[in-house]
Amino acid sequence: MDKKMERRKSMIEAAKKLFAELGFEKTTMQKIADESKVGVATLFRYFPKKEHLIIEVVKEVLEEQLPYFEEISNSNKKGIEKINDVLTTNIMYISEENRDSTKLLEAFELYSAFMPVEVDLLEEIEKAYRKFSDIIVDILEEGKRDGSIHLSPRHEIAARALLNMFGTAVKKYSLYTLLPEDVIVPVPKKDELIMIKDILISYLQDN
Repeated sequence: MDKKMERRKSMIEAAKKLFAELGFEKTTMQKIADESKVGVATLFRYFPKKEHLIIEVVKEVLEEQLPYFEEISNSNKKGIEKINDVLTTNIMYISEENRDSTKLLEAFELYSAFMPVEVDLLEEIEKAYRKFSDIIVDILEEGKRDGSIHLSPRHEIAARALLNMFGTAVKKYSLYTLLPEDVIVPVPKKDELIMIKDILISYLQDN
């Protein structure tokens, strides 16, 4: 890695750390520059806007997760087994070491809902998310071909929606585990998520 790329990476890592600790709004470019040990003018040369750093951090978080799902997709298992592995991987992602990543993804969804983000930057995130969706679609098609998944066209649309909703529920659960114990939030427990996963697997086999 050349010096320029190494410096850029250190800036992204510094931003990731501070965004997870302070949130997007309270993290200033000056704080990121200080954390990455460069002048703020240098930081602005690499990233003209804080928004660009936010996008890079979110893309990195997504790209860190992708290899786990690609490995499942490339395995020799049947489609239904792969779907089971994908859902299980989602649940297993709920852990102390992954909480910062979950916080950043959830924070970005809120940030982009209330703050205007350049369309071309949002497209970069959509492209990253689409890789996950494409893996699910490919596995469903593979399961239909190998006979392990039985879905009519109408039920396939519902199945995709349910699988996406499951991923969202898991992220929410991971985030809510950060809240104080006396805060009451209606969120499924881990064992309940496993039960929901089993119901989804049954649905894919029976429709």
